[in-house]
Amino acid sequence: MSRLVSLLSKEPLTLIVKLPENSVEMAKTSEESGAGAICLNYSDDKDTLREIINSVKIPVGMALDENILTEEEMKDFKKLGFDFIDIPSNDAPDHLLKIGGFGRILSLDSDYSEIDLTKLSDRPIDGLDAAVIMPEDWGKELTVGDLQQYITIAMSTMLPVVVPAQKSIRASEVPIIWDTGAKGIMIGKTIIGDNVQSMKAVIKEYRSALGTIKQ
Repeated sequence: MSRLVSLLSKEPLTLIVKLPENSVEMAKTSEESGAGAICLNYSDDKDTLREIINSVKIPVGMALDENILTEEEMKDFKKLGFDFIDIPSNDAPDHLLKIGGFGRILSLDSDYSEIDLTKLSDRPIDGLDAAVIMPEDWGKELTVGDLQQYITIAMSTMLPVVVPAQKSIRASEVPIIWDTGAKGIMIGKTIIGDNVQSMKAVIKEYRSALGTIKQ
């Protein structure tokens, strides 16, 4: 089983850091500061990807974003040691979901209402990335409406849900994200900044916030 998927099933809320850039230094900083897992950006630079994966002990995944990979390309990425892949729901050919050895996180979008969430657990998917905020609202304050969307998604599926910080989610709001039924929160450049020093401070703050969650 994917180590990330195992964390999502066992921990109250797992902190995932999406690196601003694919950097060994940033990966190590994330791990040392308390990240439970790391998500890399898509790249075909396999030497760098392998170096990053081998530099940390926590699970490392990759967001495919809009990149559609062939079955052979996916097998090549599997050999690098990735623990999970984050796949866009509107571009998920069957072979991406059938290749074993990865945790498969399906990334929803703002049109997620067109997907029957109740049936997703019947597919070879291990979790959902609730990236459902409209692009024009990225970076804005978290609203009750946003929280209701996360609650609806979590209640509509048996799969663990990861909330990406598309909105400006403060560390103090981490327990609120947990209250929605989410099992993971993913913070990236808009939250942690784009340099090692800012990353270190922010990740530690979010790690500390996880410790306030009372089950």
